[in-house]
Amino acid sequence: MTPDRFDPLEGQLDEWRAAFDRSFAEPRRQGDDDAVLDVLGIRIAGDPFALNLADLAGLQPAMPAAPYPATAPGLLGLAGHQGQVLPLYDLRALIGRGTATAVRWWAIARAAPLALAFEGFDGQWRLAPGDRLHQSDAAGTGWAVRCGGALRPLIELEGLIAAIAGNQLGEPPSGSFTTTTSAGAAGR
Repeated sequence: MTPDRFDPLEGQLDEWRAAFDRSFAEPRRQGDDDAVLDVLGIRIAGDPFALNLADLAGLQPAMPAAPYPATAPGLLGLAGHQGQVLPLYDLRALIGRGTATAVRWWAIARAAPLALAFEGFDGQWRLAPGDRLHQSDAAGTGWAVRCGGALRPLIELEGLIAAIAGNQLGEPPSGSFTTTTSAGAAGR
């Protein structure tokens, strides 16, 4: 293994880090349906999904979670982020796709003090309104986004957080992985 072998990968990681950091430094966009939408492309059970960047306070590589003696569905343990101890949940389990076998990333929620573990991170995209698609599914209606060469259901964290808070995780909340936050997909 030579250091030259990893230069393209390191460059791509540096570019992703800088874009991610810039997205938090820029003012949050509010407004009409023509606004752009910033998303993270993730993988859950090998399938592409997206998270609205406005719903997140951070993203970090996974580390071993501290064990916590609780029986809450999807709870993996405790995670640390910027001096806070947060409950860490398996995002795959929360959306009803079984349990994750190889968690590699943690997304830190903005609306509640918790972290969500998932298997893969594909990138970050700023999407034009034409890249958002309103779709119908068994759970109701929601949004999908076209990015990274795939059509990705947009996971709505507000419903998941409400279900965790109400301990109603026997099944995924209605529309939990295809609708956007209450502010709407287009408003960001």
